[in-house]
Amino acid sequence: MNRAVDFLRPQRPPRLGWVLFTLGVISLAAALWCEQRWAAEHAAVDQAYRQAQEQAMAVERARRAPPPPREPTLIERRWLQAQPELHRPWLPALHAIESATVNPVFLLSMNIDPVKGLIRLDAEAPSFDHALAYVQVLDESGALQPAELVSHERAVAAVGAPGTVRFSVVTQWTAP
Repeated sequence: MNRAVDFLRPQRPPRLGWVLFTLGVISLAAALWCEQRWAAEHAAVDQAYRQAQEQAMAVERARRAPPPPREPTLIERRWLQAQPELHRPWLPALHAIESATVNPVFLLSMNIDPVKGLIRLDAEAPSFDHALAYVQVLDESGALQPAELVSHERAVAAVGAPGTVRFSVVTQWTAP
């Protein structure tokens, strides 16, 4: 193999070297482009995953959170207003008054203060002893305690008619 060396003209690199160099540069550029694209796709997937997790956590928080208070309807408000009345011992108190009010004692009026549970009875009896007996019967009924005679007066009767005693009793119902 005898090759002549020419020192006046520089030797050219072989064409295969340039082709391989060009292919290397193109391959390097393609690898960099693919890496950037994959990194962008990976970042987009990570962002979508984080958003999905945040949405799932928000849905879970909303599911666990107590529902907001709602305005009661008219029927519900009426029911709430009626609840205290349903727990008051109306029937036992009225039954005790009815049982105690027998002839010769006559009930003239009854005033009830439902908030305080006070009942004021105005009645009429032929004598003061009947009035005291009425108060005692009310006091012993169990539904009304304590029954107190707060006032009494002798009523003027017509000529020839026996006199009567008008009296007032204050009592309070007891919870069942």
